[in-house]
Amino acid sequence: MMDVCLFGVGLIGRVHAGNLARHPRVRLRYIVDPNREAAAKVAADTGAEISDTDTVMNDPSVKMVFIASATRTHAELAMAAAAKGKAIFCEKPIDLDLKRTDECLAAVEKAGVPFQIGFNRRFDPSFRALKERLVGGEIGAVEQVIITSRDPEPETEEALAGGGGVFREMTIHDFDMARNLLGEEPVELFATGSSLVAPQYSKLGDYDTAMFILRTASGRQCHINNSVRAAYGYDQRIEVHGADGMLQAATGCRPR
Repeated sequence: MMDVCLFGVGLIGRVHAGNLARHPRVRLRYIVDPNREAAAKVAADTGAEISDTDTVMNDPSVKMVFIASATRTHAELAMAAAAKGKAIFCEKPIDLDLKRTDECLAAVEKAGVPFQIGFNRRFDPSFRALKERLVGGEIGAVEQVIITSRDPEPETEEALAGGGGVFREMTIHDFDMARNLLGEEPVELFATGSSLVAPQYSKLGDYDTAMFILRTASGRQCHINNSVRAAYGYDQRIEVHGADGMLQAATGCRPR
């Protein structure tokens, strides 16, 4: 049984809390969140203890931390955990500043601790199966990747204000999948965004609807389309076109 601490009990934090509480080889020992009311509710549901960062970092029984707190805290918490020899799962992004991100990665590498970013989609059974068929050469060389990513509802203004914008909080998952499926790093990017769904996005200078075209050095292409509102539910779809055929996969709610 491994003791873990969860930082942050917002939307994704509550998902992690439920998963950790159900895992047969994990004990959710601590929860840390400045929102005491939210922390108390999750603690009551999971049996975890509400604590603080210093206590968690200095408790040798805690072998792993889950970082699902506000984006601005990710790098600091990851580096503190690495310095104490704790394994780390960190939600994306690591930080909004590239230099700070590099500093965090260097600290983790120096500590030699396990470190995983929350890019969950490549582990989704449907998408993983598509990737395995792709690697197996079922459709030959990849030529185009099309990614549709739509959330069921917009974020609150409070959540948006504490994040890094739709590109770095939402599309970052699609960038990860594009790299995973193209097999090459993109070298060109075209992006366009609009505010069509919720006023809080335009108020904060952000977008709620967006499209992207990525191109690799060899000419492989990827199209990504995003919306923060899908009236029919969570919608994730991938199509990969290759020299010898096409593969499709989807998860979430299919559009009607």
